[in-house]
Amino acid sequence: MLCLPVLPFTANLAIGDAFHKLTQGGPFLYPHLLNRAERTPEAVAVSGVNRENQGEVKNLPGIPETNLPRTAVAVLDRPTGTPQKPTEKTSVEYYLEYIATSPSTLSLPALQNYGTICGSQCIVGEEKEGNGIVFRIPCRREWCPRCREVAHNHRISKVLPRLFQIDSMAYEVTTFPLEVRSMMRDPRVLTFLAKRYRKLLRKLGHRKIYTRWHYFGDKSHRFNPHLNALLDGGHLSPEQLEARKDLIRRKLLPRSIAKSIGKDLVIHYDWTREAKRKMSWVKYVTRATFKDIDWDEELASRLYGFHNGCFAGFWNDPPKWRLTGTDKKFNALLKVKEGIHPVSGMPIVWSKPLVPWVLAQTLNLTELVPWCYSYAAPRAPPLPPLDLSNLIELPDGDYRKHSNVIRREIDRHRELISRLHD
Repeated sequence: MLCLPVLPFTANLAIGDAFHKLTQGGPFLYPHLLNRAERTPEAVAVSGVNRENQGEVKNLPGIPETNLPRTAVAVLDRPTGTPQKPTEKTSVEYYLEYIATSPSTLSLPALQNYGTICGSQCIVGEEKEGNGIVFRIPCRREWCPRCREVAHNHRISKVLPRLFQIDSMAYEVTTFPLEVRSMMRDPRVLTFLAKRYRKLLRKLGHRKIYTRWHYFGDKSHRFNPHLNALLDGGHLSPEQLEARKDLIRRKLLPRSIAKSIGKDLVIHYDWTREAKRKMSWVKYVTRATFKDIDWDEELASRLYGFHNGCFAGFWNDPPKWRLTGTDKKFNALLKVKEGIHPVSGMPIVWSKPLVPWVLAQTLNLTELVPWCYSYAAPRAPPLPPLDLSNLIELPDGDYRKHSNVIRREIDRHRELISRLHD
C-alpha cells in the first residue's frame, strides 16, 4: 500500500502564501507537484501522482482515478470565512528565540519588547580572596525603559579609557538633509557613511577618532540621523573650517543630489581642553536617542545587531585627563570593566556560565553603581569555646606542674641515677 505523498514545501505556509507561491509562475509552474486524491467513507484516501505526457494522464498501479479537479486551487481552497494568516510578517517573528527562552514565572511588567526579559541574567566574578562582583546584563536597547540609563553608563565606561588619551578634544556633528533620510534607513548605509567619514578624518591627519550615530533629535520623533564624532583636534581658522566642511560634504553627499534638492550637510565643529566639557560631550554622544519603539518599529527591527559606536586610529598613549567632581562615580565601573575589583584592587576571574539574577540576590550584595554589585568573601565559622570542666588540679609535688625545660632535666637526672645503680 502506498503512503500519502508529501505536499510541496510551501504547503505548510499560510493558505494565501502557499497558493501565491505555487501559482506564481502560472498553472504549470510545478506540474509534477499537483496531487489527486479522493476520500470515501469506506476507505482511507489515497493519492496518485499525475504523469502527463502529450495529453495522456497515467496513474500508479492500484490507485483509482480521482474525481477532484486537477488544479492547485481545489487542493488549497478553504471554506469561506476561514481565518487567514497575514502575509506581511511583523518584527516580532524575528525574535521568537527570545520568547522561547524567556522564563515564564516572572511578572509581566518585566517582559520587554520582543519578549526579552532585561536584567534577568548576570555574570559573577571573584578575586583570589573570595570577594566578588555581580554584574547584571542589560538588553542595551535604546528604547528599553529599564536599562536605558544603565546601558548609557556602560557605554561611557567603555569609551572613557580611550578618550582619556585625547588632550585637545574636538566634537564634530554632521546632520543630513530631510530629503535623503529615507535612503539612510538601511543599517548598511549608516555603516558605509560612518566608515567613509572615519577614513576621511584619518587622511586629514587625525590619530584618534570615535563616531556614533544618533537616530532622533530632541524636538521631534521623526527619523533624523546625524553622525557624532569625538576626535583629537584643535582650533581652526575660518578658511580651514570651510575647506574642511566642503571636503566632508563632497565625501558623504554626492554633489548631484545636493544640487537637485538645493540643500547640503550641516556640520558643527568645536574643541576644548577642559575635562568637564570633554565629559559632557562623552555623555551626550553616548546617550540614547531612540527612546520609544513606537516612533519607528520597522527601523527598530532593522537595527537589530547593528554595531553603533566605532573607533579608528591609534590608542596607545597614556591618559591626558581625569574625572572630576560627580563624574568620579564612574571610577568603580571603569575598574570593573578592566577586570579589577574596585575595593581590593585584585584581578577578577569571571565565571563563564551566566547566573540568574534571582539566585544572585541571595548573596549579601552592596551596590557600587546601578546594576553592579559587590559582596565580601564568606568568613570561616568561629571556633567553639573551650570546655574546661574536665580539668583536674595537680598536687604541688607533681613534677608535671614544672615547665618543659625542668621536666626534661628531671628525666635526664633520673636516667643518670638509674645507670649508676645498674
